[in-house]
Amino acid sequence: MAADKGLVVMTYARCGGTWFAQLLGSTGCLGRPEDWFNGTGYRNRGLADYPLDRRGQLAVVHSSGRSANGVAGVKLSVPRLVELDGFDWTSGLGELYFIHLVRRDRLDRAISDHRAQQTGQYRSTSQSTGQARYDRDRIEEIIEAQAREEAAIGRYFAVNGIIPLELAYEDLVGHEAEVVRKIADWMGLDVVPTIDPVAIELEIQRDEINEAWRERFLAEKRPMSHFAPLQTSRWAHVRQRIGRLPAMFRSS
Repeated sequence: MAADKGLVVMTYARCGGTWFAQLLGSTGCLGRPEDWFNGTGYRNRGLADYPLDRRGQLAVVHSSGRSANGVAGVKLSVPRLVELDGFDWTSGLGELYFIHLVRRDRLDRAISDHRAQQTGQYRSTSQSTGQARYDRDRIEEIIEAQAREEAAIGRYFAVNGIIPLELAYEDLVGHEAEVVRKIADWMGLDVVPTIDPVAIELEIQRDEINEAWRERFLAEKRPMSHFAPLQTSRWAHVRQRIGRLPAMFRSS
C-alpha cells in the first residue's frame, strides 16, 4: 500500500541518526525512518530472513517503516545512496519530506567515527570488538572524507530542488519532545506526537576518552592562519569509505 507521506532522514555516520530514528518511530505517527536498505546490516544483527534485494527492502519501508497514519520513514546516507543509484527507492512514498541531520561539531564527529571504526561499536548496545588508539592522521582523513560527504549531499539536494528541514544533533539532545512536535507541524500532520521512552534502546556513547582526544588534537593543530582546501587527489579517502561515486555526486 502506498504511503500518504514519506519522511526521509538524510544523515551521516556519528550524527545520532539511529537514535533519532528510534525517537521518531516511538511516536507512532512519524514513520520509522531506519536504514531499511542496509540488508547486510540487519542480517548481521540476527534477522536471517531480511531481504537483500532492493524491491524486498522497499516493501519493508512500506510495512515496518510505516506508522498507522500513513507516514513511511527511511534513513539514508551517502554510502546508501551510492548503492541505490538507479533504483527508484521513492516509489510509493507519497509526498516526500527531507530532514538533514548533521552534527555541528565536526571534530567531535570525526573522533567518534575514528573510535567506532576501531572498536566496531557503532551502537551503545553493541559489544566492542577492538581497542581504540588515537591517530591524528586518521582523524584528519575522516574529517576530509566527511566534508566531502556533506558536499555530496548538498549537491544532491540542489540538483533535485530539495529544501530540507535542517536539524543539528546538538539542538536535538535535550529537546527531543519539542523537535518531534516541530516535525509533525512541518509535515502538516494533525497530531501531537509523544515519545515513548521504552522504545528508545540507544544511549549517548561520547565519554571522557572523546574529550581527551579532542584536547590532544587541538593541542597539536597548526596555527589558525593555516588553511588547507579540499584536494581532488584526496578523493581516495571517500572512495575507500563509500565506494564508487555515481553521477549525481560528481562535479561537472
